[in-house]
Amino acid sequence: MGFFELLYDILAVPFGYALAFLFEITNNYLLSLLLITLIIRLFLLPQAVTQQKNSAKQMRLQAKVNKIRAKYSTLNPREAQMKISEETQELYRREGFSMSNMGCLPMILQLVVMMGLYGAIYSPIKYVLKFSEAQIAELSAAYTKVMGDVSATRQIELLVLNKFSEIKEYLNPEIIKDADITRIESFIENFKIFGIDLTANPKEVGGILILIPVLAGVTALMSSLFMYLKQRKTNPEMSKNPAMGCMTFMSPAMSFMFSFSFPAGIGFYWIISNILSFIQTVGLHFTLKPDAIIAEQMIDETVQRRAKENNVKIKAAMMQKKEDNNE
Repeated sequence: MGFFELLYDILAVPFGYALAFLFEITNNYLLSLLLITLIIRLFLLPQAVTQQKNSAKQMRLQAKVNKIRAKYSTLNPREAQMKISEETQELYRREGFSMSNMGCLPMILQLVVMMGLYGAIYSPIKYVLKFSEAQIAELSAAYTKVMGDVSATRQIELLVLNKFSEIKEYLNPEIIKDADITRIESFIENFKIFGIDLTANPKEVGGILILIPVLAGVTALMSSLFMYLKQRKTNPEMSKNPAMGCMTFMSPAMSFMFSFSFPAGIGFYWIISNILSFIQTVGLHFTLKPDAIIAEQMIDETVQRRAKENNVKIKAAMMQKKEDNNE
């Protein structure tokens, strides 16, 4: 087992238990998937709020950063870059601004969540139906016997669900009992939306199932375009970077491609996640407007500065009074 497969399995455990708990309450897998995605978004909301506030602070500090750049514009590029980096870091330290909230940390947190949830989604028989390893191995063996070699081993449980009607007669009744077969067939019915089988692969089946990757791409594009337009307004210089345009369309393209190649259940999750992400992005934009955040930060800084000035005056007055008393 490779490192990433092991990581998927480790991270999938808590998400698998959460998904199983919601399934026991709702008895509907797709509703459980919607609920857990919503819960995760709410869990990550404080981090998104912090990131929004840091983004506003970065906008306010950009003018000072530009002055630092202009200050060393006459030096050779290497020396200028060192001086600019040093003074910029000192500026950020004084202002209490952290680049970690703008870069790697949020991405790492979201990656961990994504890997854990994907691991759980890929293994509904293990985590939701709670079949044993021996039962899963029997289901996998029956699928391989009927359908041939399986290269995409991580998708095996979804593939088993998709072809279950064809493989169930090859199952060992001592391992997979009639009650287990009934549970799987009932679960498969819960894996459909508007009659669309989400265990199927859009690439192989085609037809109406193509709507899943199309919607995954379109919903991802909504957030990407909104963020791009927002960036153009708040930071015109950065928006001119060709990489920004590439990133705007790369994420939706990847959502479409992966949803097209994987079982539709994965694409369905992406659609839900993308819609919730768009709602969160728009909501934060209008409830935490950069101009309002900047104004609030400036007021806080003014209050703190005046408090420090008053403390200095009080200390100076006390020292003067002490000196007068000594005289």
